[in-house]
Amino acid sequence: MEPRAMNSDELDLSLLFFRLRARWPLYVASLVVAGTLAFLYLKVKAPVYDFQSTMLLGNQSSGSKRAQELLNLLEVKDRGIKMEDEIGLIKSGGMVKQALQRLPQFMVSYYAVPNTWLNQLRDLQVRERPTGSVPFRVVPDMAAPQLSGTRVQVEVLPDGRYRLTAKGKKATLSSLPTGEMVREVLDFNLDQVVKAGEPLHHPLLSVTLLPEPGVPADGSERYSFNLNDLNTLTGDYAGRLAVRAIDHESRIIELSTKGTVPLKEEQFLDTLMSVFISADLHEKNLTGSKTVSFLDGEIAKLNRDRQQSAAALSTFRATRGVVDVGAQSSSGIQQLSNLEVERSRIESQRKFYETLLHTVRTSHDMSALSASGVNEPVLSSLILQLADLSNQKAGLVVNASDRNPLVTVLDERIRTTKTSLEQNLKSLIRSSDFQLADLTTQLSRIRGDMSRMPENERQLAVLKTKSDFNDKNYNFLIEKRAEAAIALATNATDKKVIDHAAMSGGGPSAPKPLFVMLIALLAGVFGPTGVALLLEKANQRIRSKEDLLRVTNIPMLGVVAHGTKHDREVMLTSPKGPIAESFRSIRVNLQYLSAGLDKKVLGVTSSVPGEGKTFCAVNLATELAHSGRRVALVETDLRRPTVAGYFELDPTAPGLADYLAGLNNLEECLRPSPVKRLDVLLCGEVPPNPTELLESPRMATLMERLRDEYDYVLLDTPPVGYVSEYFVLLRHLDANVYVVRQNYTDKALLSQIDELHREQKIKHVYIIINDVRFEKTYEYRHKQKAYAYGYS
Repeated sequence: MEPRAMNSDELDLSLLFFRLRARWPLYVASLVVAGTLAFLYLKVKAPVYDFQSTMLLGNQSSGSKRAQELLNLLEVKDRGIKMEDEIGLIKSGGMVKQALQRLPQFMVSYYAVPNTWLNQLRDLQVRERPTGSVPFRVVPDMAAPQLSGTRVQVEVLPDGRYRLTAKGKKATLSSLPTGEMVREVLDFNLDQVVKAGEPLHHPLLSVTLLPEPGVPADGSERYSFNLNDLNTLTGDYAGRLAVRAIDHESRIIELSTKGTVPLKEEQFLDTLMSVFISADLHEKNLTGSKTVSFLDGEIAKLNRDRQQSAAALSTFRATRGVVDVGAQSSSGIQQLSNLEVERSRIESQRKFYETLLHTVRTSHDMSALSASGVNEPVLSSLILQLADLSNQKAGLVVNASDRNPLVTVLDERIRTTKTSLEQNLKSLIRSSDFQLADLTTQLSRIRGDMSRMPENERQLAVLKTKSDFNDKNYNFLIEKRAEAAIALATNATDKKVIDHAAMSGGGPSAPKPLFVMLIALLAGVFGPTGVALLLEKANQRIRSKEDLLRVTNIPMLGVVAHGTKHDREVMLTSPKGPIAESFRSIRVNLQYLSAGLDKKVLGVTSSVPGEGKTFCAVNLATELAHSGRRVALVETDLRRPTVAGYFELDPTAPGLADYLAGLNNLEECLRPSPVKRLDVLLCGEVPPNPTELLESPRMATLMERLRDEYDYVLLDTPPVGYVSEYFVLLRHLDANVYVVRQNYTDKALLSQIDELHREQKIKHVYIIINDVRFEKTYEYRHKQKAYAYGYS
């Protein structure tokens, strides 16, 4: 028959709470520790504040109406992607770095440490202060490498001097403006005194300390500062910066950050928005400036050609005496003039297309391209789109590598746009070639007609045509230049600040006292609960009847209550008390289980020493004697005899070992105890060969005689798990009482006796649980006061 297994799916909450309640000191200690840690955390942790600001990104338009229409035409399909690009740009390290470069005071962080009990052994309650709130101001030398990332203690001396100290195992020297690491410093120790206003030049530090007007030194605080390089600042602020659109379709974005110094966080957000807006306006102005510069160059070249044409016409008139060209002209000359003008225009336009095609093929920077002077809408649109894409890439590659997905997307769009632009230019050049060929044919025909005109009139007409051509082109470029200048003058960014940086929530967002105390409460409750459950799970000792049922099906005879020292002293003479009542119950159960059977010889054993087998044997024998039976208690544990101490008998007097060795007879060894009807056969002198003595024929003879003379014979046998004498005595036993001790006996120790029982090598074996604390045992909690019932 296998031991009964508990259903692992069943959860007995009553049992669980009973066992957890027994560990209430652990809960009290845990709550005290958790509450103390929460209190210290709230005292030490610097308050963190949240800040928010909002700005409008606009619709990417410039100042010029025509440019606005073109940009809207180009960007309307990419407006969603553009929004993500703008958010990525404002969060980029380059933009954050530009903002921090406008805030040089952020290069120095100031700290104050109150002289409180928390900071007696170590600086725990440290608070960062903004510039101007401590008695001094630090001006670092930007050209010299500085000790960065390490706090430097500052002691304000009464004579206008400052003592600077810093000590550590490892630090770095860095360039503050660039963030580049110069070298590593090991085991450094800085201790310098410097006057206010005098520069300190030290291998680790190059600074000047100035007194802060209106901020006297406070003896209740200690001060320090920390130098921050630009790269570290950029990483810190970029990591805390969050940017998001307030809605999927909205172009209003929300910038948020958090920090311990409200003034610095507000300055950072406002400066970042200002830098972002300025960068956008600068980019648009740069495009307009390039367009105006290009047109100025073309106008200057055309103006020289115009002046040369006018001079040649004047010279021809003066030398040839030709005054009235109109009177000498004919319809053929007029046609020739018009064709020449058209041909020149197309040639100029073709040259412009070839130049632009060459630029597109050879130049890597397309940001200088301009659509001014281009009348083809498709060509103008492609030029503006390519320039805009190039500007976007130029702004992105400042902080991103070539493998950045955004850069890859921009490269693909630039390549596609360049291909379309090249194809369009080639098509326009071919179209110009066809037009030029047609005009050349017409001019050849008209020149044939003109060859019959007087030479002077012909030459004058040619000069006049060239002069008119230059005038018309000049006026055209002047008009375009005026348009570009107007667009540049009216350029305005479409981004603007809606709400400047302000604290959100009206107070610190962390730490939250209620939340921290809740966490402490939960930790104080669930922490010991987890520990208690783990200890319960790891506990492999016998604690109750349920534990026995899980490992063996040997019947249980009863439980022995835990008693006080007084209970153990009077247990042999007093029938009262929990111990006496426990053995009375065990005696009744034993007689009930033995009904109809001859079980006069009982062996009391256990697994290991310390489980109380001798204690149980003595008390069970005493209880049987009190019930009117003649009882003999034989101490067969010849290795560690302890029975004499219970009856205050002489342990050196002749006993079982002397009888088995043939040195004394039974009458000399068997002696009466203080308990009526109970005789005791002690061990006597500890023999060197206990196993051989117990196997001797005298032992068998002794057991037969005791069976005849006594109602019950109890043998205090050696532990089963330690020595083999128990198995030698097993043949003399009618029943076996196996003692386990609560919270002492390991479950694994029961495997040997359980195996013998299951194989029926040991019959009539019963278990007693010794030293049971009823108040700590769930299934026996109702017996806590039961054994005192009826006694006063």
